[in-house]
Amino acid sequence: MRYLIFFLFISISSAGLHAQVPHPGIYQFNNQLNNYFGAGHYARFFNSIDDFLSMKIIPYQEVSDYGLTYAIVSANQRHTQIKIAFLRDTVSTKGKKQLRIISKNVRPGDFYFSQEFSIQKDSVITRSSNGGSLAGTGNLPGEWSFSKNRSDYFGIYKNPLVKNQSIKDTASGKYQNGKSYQFEQAFFEGRGKSPKPYIDLRTNLNHDKILIYDKPGSHSLSKDYFRKGETIAITADDSTQWFEVDRIEVRKDTGKYYSMNYGIEEGTTLLQTTSGWIKKEDLASAPWIRQQQQTNKFRFEISADKEFVNAVKIINKKTGSKQVLLDIWAELKSIPTQVIQIADYNFDGYPDFMFLMQSGGAGPNYTNNFYLYNPQKENFEYNDDLSQLSQVEINVKNRTINSSWRDGAAHHGGEKYTFINQHLTKTAYWDQYALMGPFVQENSGELIDGKWIDHHYKGAEVLADTAAVYQHPQENKIPLFRVKKGDYAVIKAENALFFEVEITTIPNHLIKGWIAKENFFPKTGLMYTENTSLYNFELIKDQQAIPFAVKITNRADGKTFQYVTELDDADSTNTTLYTDDYNFDGYPDFSLKTSSKDDVELGNLYKNYYLYDPITGLFTLDTLLSKLPNLEFNQKRKTYSSTEFVIKDNTIIKKIKNYKVVNEKYIMIKE
Repeated sequence: MRYLIFFLFISISSAGLHAQVPHPGIYQFNNQLNNYFGAGHYARFFNSIDDFLSMKIIPYQEVSDYGLTYAIVSANQRHTQIKIAFLRDTVSTKGKKQLRIISKNVRPGDFYFSQEFSIQKDSVITRSSNGGSLAGTGNLPGEWSFSKNRSDYFGIYKNPLVKNQSIKDTASGKYQNGKSYQFEQAFFEGRGKSPKPYIDLRTNLNHDKILIYDKPGSHSLSKDYFRKGETIAITADDSTQWFEVDRIEVRKDTGKYYSMNYGIEEGTTLLQTTSGWIKKEDLASAPWIRQQQQTNKFRFEISADKEFVNAVKIINKKTGSKQVLLDIWAELKSIPTQVIQIADYNFDGYPDFMFLMQSGGAGPNYTNNFYLYNPQKENFEYNDDLSQLSQVEINVKNRTINSSWRDGAAHHGGEKYTFINQHLTKTAYWDQYALMGPFVQENSGELIDGKWIDHHYKGAEVLADTAAVYQHPQENKIPLFRVKKGDYAVIKAENALFFEVEITTIPNHLIKGWIAKENFFPKTGLMYTENTSLYNFELIKDQQAIPFAVKITNRADGKTFQYVTELDDADSTNTTLYTDDYNFDGYPDFSLKTSSKDDVELGNLYKNYYLYDPITGLFTLDTLLSKLPNLEFNQKRKTYSSTEFVIKDNTIIKKIKNYKVVNEKYIMIKE
């Protein structure tokens, strides 16, 4: 029987997952259907049939205690957010008493019985961010969840209270362990077949009155007003200055009614709706502050408290018409009269405006909100592309926009943009991030004739007190320039002992040439890690013991003939460097242990293999050997094998591949 019930729960739950978002409109509490959605929703908690499970459902306590009979639901026009607010004009004596109690504990500016949620793929994201115009510390307790079915009911409920328990099985007489789930839920049904499509809900928090007018415009007359604490239901936002709204008031209904389901009903409630228009500027929470900067056609005002800019008002000097921007929540970091900054940010000949949106905290990644003027509509429109950029610098003369960013101390970069056919277009980029030791990775690119040309170089600061720059990589020539400690070099190429560099000195002088590699290495002790009869290998590490170069010296004359700087994440352990003849040609090679691969945890260990080339007399990285894990070499047979561990069907499998060197090529002989 338990198997059958469990299957029924899962079947109902799967069928009810499709329409989880309540439609906009007004819903009335129905206390006769407290368990209407129980099986469909709560089946997801019953994920085990080996233990005893029990379920208890009680009415949502706060809803009944506060006498909350009605809920208003709005969904924005993009269908990405819903807001739900309970009408607080309760008519029950008990509810009024409860409201007075909690009202004393709510801080000024906070409110309760309302919340907003995001929508993703026709489902409500139940974990609220506690942001926006309806969030507050006085919301209904607990984490909200929602459900909806085809009969136009929707429910709110809390996460269950789970208790462990033990019961005695009547058949066997043995005790079984189990869990008891206690849910609180309340269900609401839609009022009317064609509810109004409310697109937003707001609360009058700061004003004793927000007037409701009969029509938008300068000749409108007031017909009612929203009281402090009331919910404002917005039905249309077709104006830069006005909202079309409903004021919904709960009243007692003294009539008696007959219901097919419940018989004679009395002492119920009814709603009285007043429709009209309100001015957007009346929703501002703080006085308006006139801004110093203005254009020939417009002047600007902001509404701000001590920390945030909440609204912006744009006034046409000639006509007096207004455009009001709400819900900005920008940081107030400047003098209140100097928040708005004006310039032609998209280079179309019309002045635009912007203001600081948020600072970068401890870092420099601040952003601004940009509003560009639309000459056809004669208003300002928010530009998301510009507003998403950090540290924006605009050169109106050159028609360029620079943006820079920092991702921690070891990674930063920037981009260059311009407007092409009124679309923000990236024309160049650069970024820099730290590598091993003193080196950084330099990446850059530019858009040329519609195609990206990318560049990838290393860079480093000169660490020697002074360093000579030569025209050719030979120290016995007269240097072209001398650079000093702290000068930054972009490394274009390298040979065994020199870097080819471009260095921009402090007087902004560009120097090109060759410089000895040792000028970039910190003066720390070199660790003699390994040697052969021909060579000494010294592993150079930084102050964090991270290896970044190998110095190779000829033992016969004591001269250094090569610095290897491409180490590719060598291990920082002391037993990192090994020597052997890895390609069986009679010359010694060396390897560096690494741990940068993703499959190390499976047991796949790697090394970077550097093979000696008798023609050039230098060591070079062998990329094929370096890609194979767990290599073992057989000098006598001149073969080597690679053991790789892979996961297949949740089982670790060992694969062994054998290779032979033939005419300086690797040939697999057996797998």
